[in-house]
Amino acid sequence: MIIPIFLPHLGCYDRCIYCNQAYITDIKDNDVRSTIKRLLDTHNGKYEVGLYGGNIFGIEPSILKKLFTYFEDYMDNIQGFRISTKPVPLRKETIEIFKEHKVSTIELGIPTFNNEILQRLNRKHTGEDLFRAFYMLKDEGFYVALQVMVGLPDESFEDIKETVKNIIQLNPHYIRIYPLVVLKETPLQRMYEDRLFIPISFEDAVERALFIYLNALQHGIRVVKIGLTDNEIIKDRVIAGHYHPAFGYVVRSEGFYLSVKAKIEAASIKGGVAVSLNNRDIPHLLGHRRSNIDRFKEQDLHVTWVKDDIKEGCFLIKQRDKAIEGSIFDALSSIDQ
Repeated sequence: MIIPIFLPHLGCYDRCIYCNQAYITDIKDNDVRSTIKRLLDTHNGKYEVGLYGGNIFGIEPSILKKLFTYFEDYMDNIQGFRISTKPVPLRKETIEIFKEHKVSTIELGIPTFNNEILQRLNRKHTGEDLFRAFYMLKDEGFYVALQVMVGLPDESFEDIKETVKNIIQLNPHYIRIYPLVVLKETPLQRMYEDRLFIPISFEDAVERALFIYLNALQHGIRVVKIGLTDNEIIKDRVIAGHYHPAFGYVVRSEGFYLSVKAKIEAASIKGGVAVSLNNRDIPHLLGHRRSNIDRFKEQDLHVTWVKDDIKEGCFLIKQRDKAIEGSIFDALSSIDQ
């Protein structure tokens, strides 16, 4: 179990244009120590602690040491810490503090590897900074994960391909994929209202997230999260972009729709077909509110499904004497622009 503790803007000397962490975390208590006590006093047994929000690398080493002292009363229960942070500034002293205090996993935020977009986002780092931090932390024995985004200002599909290429090269412990949303009281809100930023369509956001997800999966890289949840964002403060409570499910469902459609079209099949697949994949075949089944009907296809002992992500399409094997990766042929 991971107990998340949010540290709004701690260590952030510059805010990204899309960020208002007081909204994202919904924590207004500036007393970090009391926040830690309130969250950990209610838990027994063994657990990990996740330190999220802010930029922990930006915290001065003396303050970082003090922060870890707030956990001393709970160390019999804490198995380790995982943190999320920008890749800069990375100090040797910070690494040593992490080692002394059971930090095991470090998630590095890298919305894009396009340096011009990173500058526009006010990230204050480059893609090269990410590479340096990643390899340094990995060499020091940490598990290193990545957080990436889709739908950024001026983002092209070529940028998504570059993100995928770098994810595969780095081979992180896992990744998270987030769609960009516009929050109230951020510079991005002003850009949106002045029409300096126009969000991509929901369909494009799903497609770009799906492209990253499938390529990561194909190379054995775990994707632990796609999309935002109610714990990370306050819905009534989103004014634009693509917040969806089931974004990850929609992305995976789109992958199943495109892959089954590609195999059916390649075989020139019409009419009724039965799809055998793993029980866990049936909701993905059906789609959000059965939207995939409705789309198939619009193409004169009557799709039924059969639970089978098949590997997750794979399927078998049957029609009379035809039997066609496929997998969710067949969707890549439809979105590899």
